[in-house]
Amino acid sequence: MNRKKRYTRKRKTIKRNVNRRKKTAVQTFSKRDAWDVIVVIMLLTIIVYISTFVRNNHFAIAAWPAIENVKVTGVLNAVDHGALKDIIRTHSTGGFLRVQMDQLEKELEKLTWVHQVSVQRYWPDTLSVNVLQHNPIARWGDAGLMNTYGDLFFPNDIKPYQTLPMLYGEEIRAKDLARTFEISMQQLKSLGLQLRGLFEDERQSKHLVLADGLVISIGDGDVTEKIARFITAYEQYLAENLNEVKKVDLRYTNGLAVEWKSSQFAQNLEMEPNL
Repeated sequence: MNRKKRYTRKRKTIKRNVNRRKKTAVQTFSKRDAWDVIVVIMLLTIIVYISTFVRNNHFAIAAWPAIENVKVTGVLNAVDHGALKDIIRTHSTGGFLRVQMDQLEKELEKLTWVHQVSVQRYWPDTLSVNVLQHNPIARWGDAGLMNTYGDLFFPNDIKPYQTLPMLYGEEIRAKDLARTFEISMQQLKSLGLQLRGLFEDERQSKHLVLADGLVISIGDGDVTEKIARFITAYEQYLAENLNEVKKVDLRYTNGLAVEWKSSQFAQNLEMEPNL
């Protein structure tokens, strides 16, 4: 009898413990599940907020970090400032990291007065643009100018540069003609003569024009040797009659020919140079 009671009591105790554990497990699961739901709701809220922000501010995000400072250096007095600023502004709106450096340089160098451009970025918000403009040293025909590197460019108006010497020929020969002009100018400077132009025809025959309008035809041979021949003639007899000289033709193997402004003066002047 006592054994039966003890057995019954034991079963009741076990049953109560099982029920208590079930109740505790249910309570514990419910709290964890509630926290999971809260966390999920918070994450969804954050995701929705971020999505809305990105949708409404996608340009600002894509352009981050923004370019706040643009520094332009170099001589810019002849550059189209408006076009320069517009091109830089267009390339800067995409943000610091999205500036296409090579493309920006190429577009700026298309401006008429710009010879070369160098663009650099300085973290986090600065764009530096160094501009080297054309420095004209001569006119090229009636419409162009030549810079110090022998490169040609064609601005809308070259009237302010009418005092510059004029060169003309095939554009592909521009640099060669610039060197010829420089050599000739240095040789003639010793005589006090000012060279104002150099023209080359389709046969590459060259003609020099002095400040007083005197034409020196040197052809396609050795320019240095032919001008040296002119200097000899000048020192011997041309100097005192230079105002009457219209043209000196050096397109000969030896010697030269002189064309006088006045035929009467040529008849009265008896000379036969042997050079």
